Amino acid sequence: MGDKPRFQRLFEPGRIGNMEVKNRIAMAPMGTQMYADGFVTDQLKAYYEARAQGGAGLITIDHLKISYPVGAGKKGTARIDDDKFIPGLSELLQVVHRHGVKMVAQLGHMGPADIASGTHQPLAASPLTRQPDYTHPVSSVVDYSQPREITIDEIAATTVRFAEAAVRAKKAGFDAVQVHAANRYLLAGFVSPFWNRRTDRYGGALENRAGFALEVVRAVKDAVGRDYPVLCRINGEERDVRGGVTIALAAEFARLLEDAGVDAIDVSSMHPHSPEYPPGFNVAAAQAIKRSVGVPVIVSGRLGPELGERVLKQDKADFICIGRPLIADPELPNKAAAGRMNDVVPCVYCVNCLAVDRECTVNPAWGKEREYVIRPAPKSRMVLVIGGGPGGMEAARVAALRGHDVLLCEKEPRLGGQLLVASLLREEYDALARYLSRQMKKLGVRVELAKAVDRALIAEVKPDVIIAATGATSAVPDIPGVDGSNVLSAAHIQDMLHGRISGASGDRRVSARRLVWYLGLTLMRAPFGPRLARRLLRLWTPFGKKVVVVGRGLRGIGMAYFLVERGIEVSMVDTREDPPFGEPPMPVLREFMRAKLAESGTAMLTATKYEQITDKGLTIVDTKGQRQMIEGDTVVFAADYRPNTELREALAAAGCEVHLVGDCTKPCGILDAIRGGYRVGLEI
Repeated sequence: MGDKPRFQRLFEPGRIGNMEVKNRIAMAPMGTQMYADGFVTDQLKAYYEARAQGGAGLITIDHLKISYPVGAGKKGTARIDDDKFIPGLSELLQVVHRHGVKMVAQLGHMGPADIASGTHQPLAASPLTRQPDYTHPVSSVVDYSQPREITIDEIAATTVRFAEAAVRAKKAGFDAVQVHAANRYLLAGFVSPFWNRRTDRYGGALENRAGFALEVVRAVKDAVGRDYPVLCRINGEERDVRGGVTIALAAEFARLLEDAGVDAIDVSSMHPHSPEYPPGFNVAAAQAIKRSVGVPVIVSGRLGPELGERVLKQDKADFICIGRPLIADPELPNKAAAGRMNDVVPCVYCVNCLAVDRECTVNPAWGKEREYVIRPAPKSRMVLVIGGGPGGMEAARVAALRGHDVLLCEKEPRLGGQLLVASLLREEYDALARYLSRQMKKLGVRVELAKAVDRALIAEVKPDVIIAATGATSAVPDIPGVDGSNVLSAAHIQDMLHGRISGASGDRRVSARRLVWYLGLTLMRAPFGPRLARRLLRLWTPFGKKVVVVGRGLRGIGMAYFLVERGIEVSMVDTREDPPFGEPPMPVLREFMRAKLAESGTAMLTATKYEQITDKGLTIVDTKGQRQMIEGDTVVFAADYRPNTELREALAAAGCEVHLVGDCTKPCGILDAIRGGYRVGLEI
């Protein structure tokens, strides 16, 4: 028996206009970069088929552009501005429809988010330049050229293009269309009192500012027929500016849209995908809108089955829009219906799926759905996995699914590897660590903890294949004072997480601060430990009032963000410049945290040399050759890591097939560790 009674509302059929939907799970429209000059590709078909097969009731395709090149953004964008795109879209719909899923065409114009070229300037309600942010910095695919004010004649022409695009969508076989009037795009800018400074009939009062969107809805309705469902996505709030769209304004706008003939309101926001927002961050807006209209309301914003079910039961929305968790696990709806929530691959909300390379940290098969299929191995082999971090566990998981006999040895007393420290800093990684650990047990992977591997063990086990995922070691520079009790490295934290405290052997004095830190981290070894440890560390941290973090890469940024959130004054220093946007690992999350640190006034310094650590802090030589003392009660090293090569000789003498995964080849982070583990698991 599945969890349909548990998720009773979630799996009830729903209706939008005359379109019947088999459940209340709607897949959010998300950019894929899987088009070729605007045309549907086999890659795109495989991506959407996996989500349709996974059990979603409704899928909204990502932002089909109604105009090109004006308003289309980058060259490879999704397009519906010409009849030549209809056949490819029809093929996509055949793939989706065979699974009983309805598909909506989202129609939009990039407006001020367009990319300037020699042929045109971006168009907007008013000529106001938007500021770069962590998801769309100048160095990515957005150039933030100043837009020009769209003319009344261009508004009329664009309205016609929306209607023409809707007709194409209907011809292609879409079950409905959605007018995109949300986020930072053309129609949203008109509705916003911050971005719309016009003095003509499209400016001023909301009825005027909403006029463009309302005209588009009416034109679309006239073009496709009154019985064909038309949805509209709107901002429930604009959180990135003051004086923008509020919840009350959004509710009033929704009423106007309903009067214009819209069959459902899809509630998003600006920003639509910030790592700082809590689960269900658009629910309050959706609830207010639902009270104001009689048509169905769809809500997005970090929603999963559990929270989605509560939202539906409390009558705050009619459909639950799930986005990035369906990138992480296309089978999420099916697993929820079957009572297999423990088997759902958790999204860690790192928003790496928005990065230039668009990769999912936890799902290596995203965008490779047809290539990365887990199939039974031709022959079962004895596989020894060395290391129980994310790369090792993922390799063991995939190998076990393929029918191999897998033994995983972890030298520490618990599984997790780099996920243990990561889960202390971000709770989402705790869910990932628990998921991978559960899969080891479920799939029959033999796990031996506190088990170091050496030549003797390899000879005893006689593996056909060895997968080494031994991770990396913290590389702390050899400078005076580095052994002080006010110095912490990732290695120290890892030791304490596993029950070891520096100084226990008598070679280093154990400070009271480090002892308390150790006692706090013992919570991590208990059930729900990371949650308890994070709660404790919100109330008090043993770092003192000032901390120096050495390293401005992802690990250093993450540590600094964690400390600043708890009211600690942080100074960051590195001998290298900040990595450019787009450079792995996790560039979007890194830029988000960096932006928040900059807002908090965190000092970010560049050194040419680290000279000395004292009880007052770290002395450096800066880029001007000047000696500088950076004050801190604690100095945390989160910069350099070296591959763990302690098993190099044993592996060379193993006499069997050997694969290296993750940080033991090159320090890379969680994404590449999981990706490498998945790939090797498929290959053996």
